[in-house]
Amino acid sequence: MMRKNDGVEKESTSKKTKEKRGLVSYLKDFFMLFLAVFCGFLAENYRESLSAQKIEKEYMVSLIEDLKTDTSNLKTYIAFRKERSKSMDSLAVMILSEERNQFGNQIYYLARQVFNEEPFIYSDGTIQQLKNAGNLRLIKKRNIVDELLNYEKKVRIVEEWDQNENKTKSTFREMGGKVFNSNDLNATMDANMKFVLPTTNPQLITDDFNTINELAFQIHFLSKMSLGNSNRAESLRKSAIELLRLVHEEYNLN
Repeated sequence: MMRKNDGVEKESTSKKTKEKRGLVSYLKDFFMLFLAVFCGFLAENYRESLSAQKIEKEYMVSLIEDLKTDTSNLKTYIAFRKERSKSMDSLAVMILSEERNQFGNQIYYLARQVFNEEPFIYSDGTIQQLKNAGNLRLIKKRNIVDELLNYEKKVRIVEEWDQNENKTKSTFREMGGKVFNSNDLNATMDANMKFVLPTTNPQLITDDFNTINELAFQIHFLSKMSLGNSNRAESLRKSAIELLRLVHEEYNLN
């Protein structure tokens, strides 16, 4: 005959078993939910990582195009600066020469070209996007970031010296009216903005040595500034070429 205590014990055991099964089921459900959320998190991170890599590569492709444009522009800029330095030296020599009256055509022709300009236009579209949007962090190659920022610093130096050169040209412009005949100087450029070599041998409007010497000093100064910036631009172009090589190498781009 079953005792009352045996029934109570069986009921208690059954209850504990159900509770245990319920706990296991709860833990199982919790684990499955956690696993699903965790896998979703990993999948989202993976998608974001792929997206970031794609954006990073797109920036690098864009940077390559900017650097190619820069190297081409710098080549033109360097050649122009070197040629102008030579022209300015020749102009200063002729102005200071005792036989300057014989060189009126060349003097006026070269004097007009002091204001000729072939600026270096920096292709900074990509780096500005990277900096303004805070996307420099997307560039995982730290050496690329360092070289890019160093390249930009060199660009700013070239631009600063160009501004200094423009200030010196302003001084030359202010002094020019004391030395050159305005009509003759104006005639060295035609209606199509092309330089024209005079044929009438125009003369300076002063023989005052101090005035002429001061103008020649400004011309010599412009010559050396122009030559100096051509050297800085050559260094900048080498940096652009090296940065191009580095980007191709690091990102396996052709």
